[in-house]
Amino acid sequence: MERFVNLCRNRGIVLWQLYWDAKKNRLYFRITLRDFYKLRPLARKCRVHPIVVKRFGMPFLIGHMRKRASFCLGVLLCFGLVLFLSTRIWGISIEGASYHTDDSIMEYLDSIDIYGGIAGESLECSSLEEQIRQHFNDIGWVSVEKKGSKIFIRLKEVLLVDKEKKEKKGHLVAGESGRVVSIVTRKGTAKVKAGDKVKKGDILISGVVRIYGDNQEMVKKELVHAEGTVVIASEKKYKDSVSKTYKKKEYTERTRRIHEWQFGETKFFCYNPLKNLETYEKYDIIREGGNICSFLSTRFPVSHYVKTFREIIYRKAEYSKEDAEKILQKRFAYYLTRKKDKGYQPREQSLSVRLVNGKYQHTGTILFWREQTDYRSISKKKAVNTKNKRKETDGNNGNGN
Repeated sequence: MERFVNLCRNRGIVLWQLYWDAKKNRLYFRITLRDFYKLRPLARKCRVHPIVVKRFGMPFLIGHMRKRASFCLGVLLCFGLVLFLSTRIWGISIEGASYHTDDSIMEYLDSIDIYGGIAGESLECSSLEEQIRQHFNDIGWVSVEKKGSKIFIRLKEVLLVDKEKKEKKGHLVAGESGRVVSIVTRKGTAKVKAGDKVKKGDILISGVVRIYGDNQEMVKKELVHAEGTVVIASEKKYKDSVSKTYKKKEYTERTRRIHEWQFGETKFFCYNPLKNLETYEKYDIIREGGNICSFLSTRFPVSHYVKTFREIIYRKAEYSKEDAEKILQKRFAYYLTRKKDKGYQPREQSLSVRLVNGKYQHTGTILFWREQTDYRSISKKKAVNTKNKRKETDGNNGNGN
């Protein structure tokens, strides 16, 4: 073996990682494939027998992979698929929207061919920013950024200021009957003062302004758009009721689920045929699901829904006074919310719940304050000839401020 190693060295054959196994009387080493074919005459001369224990390198790996051609093809296809998908857009993130919902913005993006799956090269961020600003007038700032396979859309909404409409000359009138709480006149002539009782349609601030000369004689009348803040207190009657007896809905343990898959316009249903809905007298239907990848695009053709049918029965039951009060209070809170949306502010209330003829009745009165915003146009003929019976004030009399 020593002679074999010396001959290899003299012939320029490189051996490395030599290891001598004294028990088996063997010499282990590594050699290149090209030099391995040069060992035959040297081995014959030294009477040694080179045996290949292990093969390393690409040529042997390719030969080994021929036996697993399908696996290698799958790896190549997977690698190619990853490369292809990495060039597409697979996520759209929308941040900063409050008035506009994400769905409405996604629908607009879909209408201009921006959706999950488009080529990333075809997307121009600056052009998309300009399109969004032009379509949504109340969006003042937009930033579109592409990171990897995802689009990040950040925006800020602004409050639109309506263009000032040309003021029409008119009187500020009472929108309801009640008592004037306070009045502040900014333009026009006040016709009432705090504490006066008014009826619906009465003039609160007149749009007719009299101009007097030095001798206290009226020179002319000028028509303006009356402006001011007039708060009127009005009393409203409230009445609501709930029947003491009612039908209570209860669910049984009988349910049935139907899975609905939709591919484009084609639908498939999956359910247990052993459960028949015809045996259910009454049931509720709960439908859950939707587009599988709705966060990408509304164009995604695959949807999944789960319909749950739950059998119900009705039993006769009675509300306790506490339960009836909770229901009536929820209705009353909703009533106040609607009133506040119209500008009414509740100040005092006197309400009670009583059982009358099998019904819990919620009745009483509520005192509301409301700033008046109703106007009436001015007729030039009436403005010249009509004399107002009420004494003109400075608009602040009786406020106590």
